[in-house]
Amino acid sequence: PASASSLPSWSLPMVNDVIETKRTYLTPPNWSLPMDTGSYEVILTMPGLLEKDFQVSCDPWYDRKALNESDEALLEQAWQERVKASPKLFNGAKFRFAGVTMEKSGKSAHLRLGITDYRSFIGTNLAPHWERLLALSPDHLASPLGNAAIVETSDGQVVLLRRGGGVGEALNSVVMPGGHPESEEVGIQTKSAWESQYGCNVQSSPSWAERCRKETFDAMIREIEEETGISGSVLMPMRCIGFCRRVQNHRPDMIFHMRCSLTSAKVQDVYHATRVEYGVQKGDSDGIFTLSRDELIRQVLDENALPMPGGHRGAVHLYRSYLAATGHDKYRGA
Repeated sequence: PASASSLPSWSLPMVNDVIETKRTYLTPPNWSLPMDTGSYEVILTMPGLLEKDFQVSCDPWYDRKALNESDEALLEQAWQERVKASPKLFNGAKFRFAGVTMEKSGKSAHLRLGITDYRSFIGTNLAPHWERLLALSPDHLASPLGNAAIVETSDGQVVLLRRGGGVGEALNSVVMPGGHPESEEVGIQTKSAWESQYGCNVQSSPSWAERCRKETFDAMIREIEEETGISGSVLMPMRCIGFCRRVQNHRPDMIFHMRCSLTSAKVQDVYHATRVEYGVQKGDSDGIFTLSRDELIRQVLDENALPMPGGHRGAVHLYRSYLAATGHDKYRGA
């Protein structure tokens, strides 16, 4: 990992048309997770922007660009093989991350989204030839936008989840609450609907950009509620602290920070009580725990002691940058 002095800083001038700041951090191969799943890239650091500080554009211009017939045939083949293995699989639409920029002042940002679907994600980002597609152009990847949250309790602990061995990926790892904003929440359930006249009508609505912006933030609250049982009513206003991505499969995440009015002990009580009563995301996690911010940063970035996927390691990196920039860091390590 980089030293504290080399961390990205928003106090430096930022160029509006620069989409990515590629900074790669690799994980030593001492985990049960594959090495590549722990590596990450910082796309953009942010000083904690609120929903009102974002402009969100969701437009067909930012959709995935098909490459050629042979690659599209490989995409379909990968999808059919996945459906054969899981017949109930639904090809739902997802927001596609196309880029993000921040004004030089650091007070506002522009997030660019298209619409993709699960089929395209399986056939591009998760395909064996994803690196070849990336080398040609990131435009050829589905790259659905993910999210993750650093949730701090009232006694200064960070909420973490243990993923079990029965999940689809990142088995037996440590993660933060996270998932995806959902395009169906703004009226787009499938890619074909997006490409139809209905999709054109939705895009022409005066409230379209506002609804997409709202969903990028609302989705994070839903994920926290579903995965931990913590009610959105006890969460303070969330701030976006940046964007990062897992290097393996080129998977982007929007990272948030928020405080919670519950103590760490109460958070664990809520998780277990809700899991018993309502079945909090059965199978996704098999436990919850907390670490102090200092211990989290030390274990994830300095000691590589937690088996955490790259996108979530990137979130801890952004969190450290955010704490340092806002003067709230107690951690003074490398």
